[in-house]
Amino acid sequence: MKFDSCTKCSDNDRRDNECLCDNIKALDGLPIRCCHQGTFEKLDILEYYLSTFSKAMRNQFLCRNYIDLFAGPGICGNRENHKTKYGSTLLALNLEYPFTHYIFVDAMVSTSEILRKRCENITERLDFKPKYDILNLDANKGIDEVLNKIQKERSITVAFIDPNGIDVHFSTLEKLAAFPHLDIILNFAVLDLKRNKARYRSGNQKADLFFGTKDWPDDKLKMLPYYKDNLRDRLGLTYVEDDFEGAEPISTRTGGIIYYLIYASKNELGLKFWRDARKYFRRGRDRQNDLFRN
Repeated sequence: MKFDSCTKCSDNDRRDNECLCDNIKALDGLPIRCCHQGTFEKLDILEYYLSTFSKAMRNQFLCRNYIDLFAGPGICGNRENHKTKYGSTLLALNLEYPFTHYIFVDAMVSTSEILRKRCENITERLDFKPKYDILNLDANKGIDEVLNKIQKERSITVAFIDPNGIDVHFSTLEKLAAFPHLDIILNFAVLDLKRNKARYRSGNQKADLFFGTKDWPDDKLKMLPYYKDNLRDRLGLTYVEDDFEGAEPISTRTGGIIYYLIYASKNELGLKFWRDARKYFRRGRDRQNDLFRN
């Protein structure tokens, strides 16, 4: 089923409205973030990983931090079928074994206020009241303020970094890497890099800031391995998926890859949790495809 209101909505329309949508209705009546089907697949993987991680770490660290640098309004709406799902922030807040401290960051005032209302609604019914801060900041310019909010010692931190394009600076990741126990899940926006490479090479510094250097590769097939090597070598995030594993691709309905999810950790156990989440998701996707084939 196609929804005329969504098929007529252009990328420019969504950008102008901060990707907040009034066509798809959430039960709480607040605006949602307009998304494609690939976003829902990404959230399924994230949910499984966070559930596994939080259960395993609940008695290992007194302080367990979750940082979401491009937080959004808390609920996503699928513009293909109008289904809704908790976004990364509310998935993390609503875990069976919650983190002890959440930092949600978004540059948009309206989006931050919508998220604040939703967080208040969720925490009202939770037995355990986790601490959370919602910061209306540019994730890169405000990273020092983000890090000042949480305790680094005797803590473990998961950072979910999911911008619309290559909008996170490598210097931001360098500051996060000061945490002794850190897991990062990062959107590597390969479509943005491919579409805009010429512009990024001709004076626009966006890609230089993303890679943390001007010497990033021109070959699109080398960009992802190069970035992963820098996570290992420059940031000390030793446990990154091997190149033969690739990274989890998030695609359009026609199969075009929009971005990859990169997982990087300072601990081998975290990488095991991530691999388990990917396997679980793929089994579910294969079962769904079998239903369509039969």
